[in-house]
Amino acid sequence: SRMSAATNFHQLSEQGISAHAWNGDRSMIAICPNSNEVHIYSGCSNPDPSTWTRTHVLAEHDLLVSGIDWSPVTNKLVTCSHDRNAFVWTFQDNEWKPSLVILRINRAAIDVKWSPDGSKFAVASAAKSVPVCHYEESNDWWISKMIKKHKSTVLEVAWHPNNQLLLTGCSDFKCRIFSAFVEECEDQLPDGAGPYGATQPFGELLGEFDQARGWVESVAWSPSGARLAFAGHDSSLTVVNFQGSQAEAHTNRFNLLPLSSIMFANEDTIIGGGHEFNPAVFTADNSGSFVFQRSLDTKSSAPAPAAASTGGFANARAMFQSKTTRGQAKNDASDSLWTKHENVITQVTSRDAPGAANVTQIATTGLDGRIVLWRL
Repeated sequence: SRMSAATNFHQLSEQGISAHAWNGDRSMIAICPNSNEVHIYSGCSNPDPSTWTRTHVLAEHDLLVSGIDWSPVTNKLVTCSHDRNAFVWTFQDNEWKPSLVILRINRAAIDVKWSPDGSKFAVASAAKSVPVCHYEESNDWWISKMIKKHKSTVLEVAWHPNNQLLLTGCSDFKCRIFSAFVEECEDQLPDGAGPYGATQPFGELLGEFDQARGWVESVAWSPSGARLAFAGHDSSLTVVNFQGSQAEAHTNRFNLLPLSSIMFANEDTIIGGGHEFNPAVFTADNSGSFVFQRSLDTKSSAPAPAAASTGGFANARAMFQSKTTRGQAKNDASDSLWTKHENVITQVTSRDAPGAANVTQIATTGLDGRIVLWRL
């Protein structure tokens, strides 16, 4: 289907947005305005973000909040931060109450994701490890089991739909698949429930892919779990197709700046955003490799705005303004960006119901502090 990029965008934060997450019915969003706070907005079913209202500010973290995820199953929010902590937030009596997570990492937490059933979550960290946390009733806290075997900072994690395989993207240029089976909170899988058949012991390294020649910035599973994708900082997108446990990898090195966040819109479509400030659409060809199809943001042919009045004072002020923001004395029309994002896109998410097999609405946030809603 052709996408019309009829979009709405809004400046939610002056400092940029480092992470965001939607609740189950997409009526609320949690964002981090590039600080140690998490802001929760409601009324988000309205496609015009300027009408959303900020209802809560969660300020339990000490440093930048690097990851947010919201489980549609339990309605719990999980946040992680460069302060090496994570909190699980529960909504009670009209406020969000944090509960303690024993992460046991001595470096920053980078990303966090709930498992599909909401019983556990995985945290990517700079301690070269991935704590997988589940709730312990007796102590009323979340405790972690460690997945090791990474050589450097883990940048992103993604859960397979079967709830037990964890995909990690790491700055040692590799993408890996681990078993994240936690016997305390789930049953073993029957044979054939995923690419590697029956349940494997926790922390087992099941697959490792080294096609990226740069940091693996983002990882994703397709809705069926028969495919995975990862984006490298060398402007590459690698897709691995599974036939049983046979993995076949296709790498596309494309002619754009690298992607920092990717997602599957359906089995055959990947959407990625990043340093191009413009979400890109990749589609599968017959061989199973994904090729760049087009960018979502298109240049409007509207005439450039007329130059402002050339009064002496206004002119001088504009010149100094331009020097401080652009490092140039004169403000060229060609300097202003036509894209809706004016800085790196930090996250691409679906605005359709969780688990939708064919996503038609997505949202992107960026370091420009904007949220942009796109229709596919």
